[in-house]
Amino acid sequence: MNDDGNWQVVERPAEGDAVCFDLQATMSLSDGAEVELVEQGFLLCFQGELRAWRNHCPHAGSPLDWVPGQFFSDDGESLVCHTHHALFQPLSGECLAGPCPRGLYSLSIQVLEEGVAVPLRVHL
Repeated sequence: MNDDGNWQVVERPAEGDAVCFDLQATMSLSDGAEVELVEQGFLLCFQGELRAWRNHCPHAGSPLDWVPGQFFSDDGESLVCHTHHALFQPLSGECLAGPCPRGLYSLSIQVLEEGVAVPLRVHL
């Protein structure tokens, strides 16, 4: 792991579960200015694989989970945006159904002995 202060270590989630984490996001505006935002990401374990996503629906910009940490559909096979019920494939982030114009924004991860390193900062 790069020791540049841009990573944080979170607990590895159980199979079919997710853990949330905060991240500092920098957004560039059209006039060249930058805005700092505090956003949330989530790390999930699905079919033994780990993935991290920005907790942001590509359709409306709302968080996917209306109950903190609850991202999976009732059958546990998809991620669901609880605002407009868009469905996403947990490993690829691809939009499977609903009004989303694209898939989820993926975040890099690094698996460590003590947990999983996820971004502390992202540039949007």
